[in-house]
Amino acid sequence: MPRTKSGPRLVDTEWEIEPLVSQDELHLEGQAPKVTLISPYGDISSTGIRLLAACLRRAGLSARMIFLPVSRLESHGDIPMGVCKYPQSVLEHVAEHCMGSLFVGVSFMSNYYDRVTQLCGYLRENLPIPVVLGGIHPLLQPEECVDFADYLCIGEGEEAVVELAQALIKGDDQDEVRNMWPVKNGQLIRGALRPLVQDLNALPFPDYDLHDDYVLYEGQLIRMTPDLLQFFMQEGPVKTVTGSTYYIALTSRGCKFNCTYCCNTAIKNNYPNQQWLRYRSPRSVVEEVAGIKSKMPFIGSVFICDDSFFERSLSDLERFSSLYKQQVDLPFFCLGTPLGITEEKVALLADAGLRYVQMGIQTGSQNTARLFRRNVSNAKLISVADVLHRFSSRTLPPRYDVIVDNPFETAGDVVETIRLLSRLKRPYFIQYFCLTLLPGTELAAKAIKEGLLKDMLNDVYRKQLFNKRKNYLNVLLYLLNTPFPPLLIRFLTAKVFRFLFDRRYFEWTIVCLVRLKKRLIGAPSEGIRGILRRKR
Repeated sequence: MPRTKSGPRLVDTEWEIEPLVSQDELHLEGQAPKVTLISPYGDISSTGIRLLAACLRRAGLSARMIFLPVSRLESHGDIPMGVCKYPQSVLEHVAEHCMGSLFVGVSFMSNYYDRVTQLCGYLRENLPIPVVLGGIHPLLQPEECVDFADYLCIGEGEEAVVELAQALIKGDDQDEVRNMWPVKNGQLIRGALRPLVQDLNALPFPDYDLHDDYVLYEGQLIRMTPDLLQFFMQEGPVKTVTGSTYYIALTSRGCKFNCTYCCNTAIKNNYPNQQWLRYRSPRSVVEEVAGIKSKMPFIGSVFICDDSFFERSLSDLERFSSLYKQQVDLPFFCLGTPLGITEEKVALLADAGLRYVQMGIQTGSQNTARLFRRNVSNAKLISVADVLHRFSSRTLPPRYDVIVDNPFETAGDVVETIRLLSRLKRPYFIQYFCLTLLPGTELAAKAIKEGLLKDMLNDVYRKQLFNKRKNYLNVLLYLLNTPFPPLLIRFLTAKVFRFLFDRRYFEWTIVCLVRLKKRLIGAPSEGIRGILRRKR
């Protein structure tokens, strides 16, 4: 199949659920050939590589998974986690565990750029094994990855990783594997893209069997055990919300929205004539979670982290609710959008065990909403928030996502957001994310064109999502998560107060107070390290 440098092309195919390599063909010193998959993320759920491992094992191959979580105790000061480098000893340990692999696969997002390029550069320099980079960043910025990879997995990788392994075993031309773009002499060769997997039910469940898994702990890679798995899962990113150890489930792929800041929109442009939003059946989802509950009895809740679980049809949610109550019966949490959440759906899911909803509001400014291409009126946002409030006796307070530190916004736009949020019925919790201009997105292109984004490495890849500016309006936003009266917060948005306090001296004062508070409070809690020591 000829290559093209003009861009990706699609080739029709169907998902094959039979092994792509027969057991008779798999013989390497008495064992199935091995592929090593590495996750640099802090959360060891890492659904992506667990799914790839399950696909490889279903095809008769061996898959080793290496998890490299780095806790806040191992970061340094105010340096973003993505800037931190792995110690030399860690790189050596990882390389040792990759020996004998057909290839090494690493999945990453843009904010792990420093870590992953350091890791992959070391592996390529010290091992005679191909390195494959996959995930969001290689897909959006493939040219940035050519110095650190032999192949880039562009798009969905379930079939591609198995086919690449098969080609390496048989000595076939690996350059013709669709979704695997080879790097030759420092040049990326853009190949064919596979069509999206439409039947998600044909995919295996993410692999939690601990066949050959390793995790970074206190500077060393150690074999993952059931106890270690439990301890690391207890440290999940929303543990303070759920109050229990939870399992992450993905029940769909894609999103119906086209937000200008979102990588989903950028990726979707590669598949213009295909169904982007795809769902697994309720039965498939419940079978996965029921199996996990049986295998890991310490799981106390389930986090369904689809972009919007509520976009499913009412009949689909009815079927899910019925099966979930019968076979799982654990509290669960999910994400939603203002256009998907209805009172009927919330009532149905609450009866099945829904205990918490996280909804994206993003902005109260209509100018910003148009910029983001999120055409939801403030009246609609208030109406949906009222729906969630009506279930406050049966669920935890809802969490509303809001984007701050937007260089395209005026102070007036931020004031509109504050006034909207102050009108929502309590209790609730507002989670603020700093706007990250992800490469390849429409909003990033606009920022570059207007001179607002000049240093992608420091301003995007090394940016901390929650490290918002300590200016006056952000402080008012922060007060919304306190008992401070909403009416008084609205009053403080008046121009006279903004004139007096929305200045650099105010921000410097707040920064000094925050640092003083950290000094007085002392070090953070012992976290997973202390838990493991006590267990021993």
